[in-house]
Amino acid sequence: MRGLTLLIATILTFGYGFAAQAAMTVDRAETFRRVARAVETGDPTVDANHIWYGGMLAPVTVEATAQPKCTLT
Repeated sequence: MRGLTLLIATILTFGYGFAAQAAMTVDRAETFRRVARAVETGDPTVDANHIWYGGMLAPVTVEATAQPKCTLT
């Protein structure tokens, strides 16, 4: 009897796993289709892999308060 219970539990576990995997695959494919419609097509004469190196970034300023907001006692 214990063997039958283990066999049924194993079959159900694999079945649930397969159903979840199939649902995620369908959802991922639908997301790709939806995003592909929303993405603007670029100028075909411009290389999409071109990286522009130039200019300087503005410096990052971090401000700290004189008194910590959280004290450990």
